Amino acid sequence: MDYAHTVENIFNVILSVLETYEITNHIISITLDNASANTCSIALFVDRNIPQDGGYFFHQRCACHIINLVLQAGLKKVSDRVDRIRDAISWIGSSNPRFQEFRRHCTLNNLRPRRFQTDMPVRWNSTYLMLENCLPYDTTILGFYNMKLAELGRPQSQALTPDDWYVAKVFVEFLKIFYDATVTLSGVYYPTSCEAIHRIVKMSEAINSYREDEHLGIAVVVMEAKLKKYWTTIPLLYALSIIVDPRVKLSGLEVFLEVIGTNLEIDYLEQVTDIRNKLFEVFRIYERRFGGIETQPSAELETQSKQTSWAILKRRKKDKSASTSSTQRFGPSSCAELNRYLEAQFNAIKDKEGFDLLLWWQSYTYRYPVLSHLSRDVLVIPVSTVSSEQAFSTSGRIIEPRRSCLTPDMVEVLTSLRDWEHAKNRLQNQTIDNELIQNFSNLYVDEASGSGSNQFQN
Repeated sequence: MDYAHTVENIFNVILSVLETYEITNHIISITLDNASANTCSIALFVDRNIPQDGGYFFHQRCACHIINLVLQAGLKKVSDRVDRIRDAISWIGSSNPRFQEFRRHCTLNNLRPRRFQTDMPVRWNSTYLMLENCLPYDTTILGFYNMKLAELGRPQSQALTPDDWYVAKVFVEFLKIFYDATVTLSGVYYPTSCEAIHRIVKMSEAINSYREDEHLGIAVVVMEAKLKKYWTTIPLLYALSIIVDPRVKLSGLEVFLEVIGTNLEIDYLEQVTDIRNKLFEVFRIYERRFGGIETQPSAELETQSKQTSWAILKRRKKDKSASTSSTQRFGPSSCAELNRYLEAQFNAIKDKEGFDLLLWWQSYTYRYPVLSHLSRDVLVIPVSTVSSEQAFSTSGRIIEPRRSCLTPDMVEVLTSLRDWEHAKNRLQNQTIDNELIQNFSNLYVDEASGSGSNQFQN
């Protein structure tokens, strides 16, 4: 915007766009950056009854930003060990003669010579990639670095220790759960809202497993506190989107919340009741709008998916009692379609790789006409702002030292063209992720010249 980012101005700009495209009464979600003015501007839509035909309003934080806050809290507790590793690889690569000597040590240890990229403190996933790429060279880096420090008469307090590398190895194993969660939840070509609880289950399992670890315990405890700060209350979007997964439904959600609650010592009993009530409230809203459509059976799809959380779900479901009546367990008989879905057994669905949730609902639209509309809406909402932020990120790609005087209109054109081209090739969000990975992994030196490049783009 060309004027102050006040609450009223942000509200008016968003409203003008909605009115221009005549979609004021068709809003599903609005993605904004994490700023108080943005949050308050959305509150104005609720206060002024926009859209006028009502709906169900809820606000949630970016899941990947929450994971970032959780990991940043943990990294502070192991920063001394990470700092020593970072200093070592930076020092080795800062002098070409020194690196050539390190290169010979790699060859003597049957390792492919390479350079190492240091991380960016504001991006914890870069710390994960830095450590992951260093670990295969841990012994060589330790021996070479400590030898050179001794030759220079540097204090032993600067030396690397085997414990530093042990902690790095364990921490990388722990971080991988969170790294994979970030990659999955920032995707753009599949529903992410239904993946959120699966990832919280895995993160809670990791926290529970490493909480008593001698080296990581302190870091894990502060990470647990940060995670509980944001996810003690499960966002309604996460709950609704996993309920419309026919492999999970309401009973599966109860199992997952029980697992998370056990791992993190949280009582989700009241939340389960609240989620159940809100599920039927939301369904009634959709029933008033889309009810009355004729239904007919459709062929069941044999589909597949692979996640460790499915094993947990299968095991826990066997232990649950099935004696509770459907009216007590699910809801009032007035919501017949929803009750029918919650009680149905979809035996053709296999928990193996390849399950397409959107395709499943496309196939079952006529059997569950109202619920299919609800599913369509909740599954399309992203749980992360990462892909949106990257779509509008211009630093180093559009605006750079050689192109720093572009007009705002030209920047807008170039940003749009780049995004359209990526969309055409289904590369949205993937290009930047691949660039980050390549910045750390593709640094093996040329055998002839002994050189390697490691340009880091923000």
